[in-house]
Amino acid sequence: ISPASFLIPCSCRGADSVAAEEGVSLTAADRSVTKDSSSRAGSVTGALLISRLLGLGRDMVLNMLLGAGPTSDALRAAMKIPSMFRDLVAEGSVSAAFLPSFEEQKVTGGLNAALRFSRAALTLLLLGSTITAVLLWHFAPAWMQQLAPGLEKPQLALQLFNGLLPFLLMVPFLAILRGLLLAADRNRSAMAAQALQNATLIGAGLWMVSEVQTPELVASGWTWAFLIGAAGSVGMLAISCRTVHPIPLPTLRLRTAGTGRFCRDLIFQLLASSVTYINSLMAIHFATLIGTGAVTYLDNAFRFHFLPVALIGVALGTIAGVDAARLVARKQSRALAIRIGRNLRNALFISLPAAVGLAMLADPLIRVLLQRGQFTAADTTETVEVLKIFCLSIPFACLCPALIRTSMAMGLRTLLMPASVAALLVNWTLLTSMEGRWGVPGLAAASVISTMTSWIIFEVGIRKHLALPRPRIAAVFRNLCVVVAVALETSIVLQLSQQVPGPTWVVDLLTLTAGVSLGIGITIVVGRATGAPEVRALQKLLRSVVRVFHRS
Repeated sequence: ISPASFLIPCSCRGADSVAAEEGVSLTAADRSVTKDSSSRAGSVTGALLISRLLGLGRDMVLNMLLGAGPTSDALRAAMKIPSMFRDLVAEGSVSAAFLPSFEEQKVTGGLNAALRFSRAALTLLLLGSTITAVLLWHFAPAWMQQLAPGLEKPQLALQLFNGLLPFLLMVPFLAILRGLLLAADRNRSAMAAQALQNATLIGAGLWMVSEVQTPELVASGWTWAFLIGAAGSVGMLAISCRTVHPIPLPTLRLRTAGTGRFCRDLIFQLLASSVTYINSLMAIHFATLIGTGAVTYLDNAFRFHFLPVALIGVALGTIAGVDAARLVARKQSRALAIRIGRNLRNALFISLPAAVGLAMLADPLIRVLLQRGQFTAADTTETVEVLKIFCLSIPFACLCPALIRTSMAMGLRTLLMPASVAALLVNWTLLTSMEGRWGVPGLAAASVISTMTSWIIFEVGIRKHLALPRPRIAAVFRNLCVVVAVALETSIVLQLSQQVPGPTWVVDLLTLTAGVSLGIGITIVVGRATGAPEVRALQKLLRSVVRVFHRS
């Protein structure tokens, strides 16, 4: 099993030519849903990019305020569960489980049936979130002790954690409203909630730079800004949703058509999607035992490595989930194989050079964005070392979202359990065997191996049920040429930057600008020269991103 299995050159030449190459014939219904989805993914990527850029600004302000000290470690540990709950429920698992049932109800029962289902799903999520919040509040001291036993300020972490628990009650509204917008192909609106929350945190942080003196007050103000931004996000999604679908409200009628499948899919989807986040929780547990600053290094590196994963893997995976739900509901398996195979090849073609470029540009990236205020040069060095390890998992992490959402749409729930359990067991075994001997980079390496394990199981499992295109050596060669060219270009940029006079931050900014822009150009040029069909998908995605920026 190799990433090469997703590199068949098809996709951009149209459904008929792809089908002819793979030896299948398409009906008119199949042909209507195998059009290239790069532009739709580009709208998701554009919205995610705006959100992630604001997220970088948020991290810059937070690191400037608190650095890598004990208060920063306490705040990051306290925010881990609320952030993970949002990522799992509002931005991942619910939409993947919600869309197949919603599309099924819309096809079989019309809009009224779909509305009844969405109201019941919202109510079930509210019940689950309320129970989770109450349990976390009741067992908060024991939970925080298990999560971060080595914190220097455990009481501050506990206080901040309890203050963030009301956020869990907002997550069901974020999740269902986002799913309704995705079902209506309002991708930009669906992705805008996180951007608003990040903007709120940036504004609050900039105010605290000049007004708030003690680190404890900064941490408390940050949690309040987090809650205010979340409430504003719910309101913004509700306004956007009114134009495409009636806003669902909680109901006492829970036993409606579709809720059974939704609950089953959600449970398995949570198990599959939680692997990355549970691995992150385990890493934080061991990081607190390493020493002060380890949690901050690990958290910063994870966020930066997740930037290409979100822009590439999550964006393409979101579109793959929507397409898979529609195609499975219409029983168009041949079109599904072509669409998902194309989606995976595009993800790998873009993520490989992105991973190489991020690893090579890690030094100037962290230095120019984070090294100021309380965040020192030594903190930069530690963060860069961890980020380079995380970059190894980027291609595999970019492939997993589409595989998970496709398997869920196909009803392959039994595939999710072994993948999740195996990944968690691998990570736990590595973490306990290392016992902190390799420091924070060792924790990142364990997460990388766990992600690779999950991807292998999903690939093997889904190929037993879906006739994805076969691997070809020529496609592997094309991707290898692109990766080598990007690595050479980035190396030259880094060498030339050492000869440029001026302030360090100016040189770093020029290095990043040149490295990223030339890397994208080299990927397109070399891809065209080697005949990679995924280049056209990349160009469509980039044009769509530019349009989203212009409209935003």
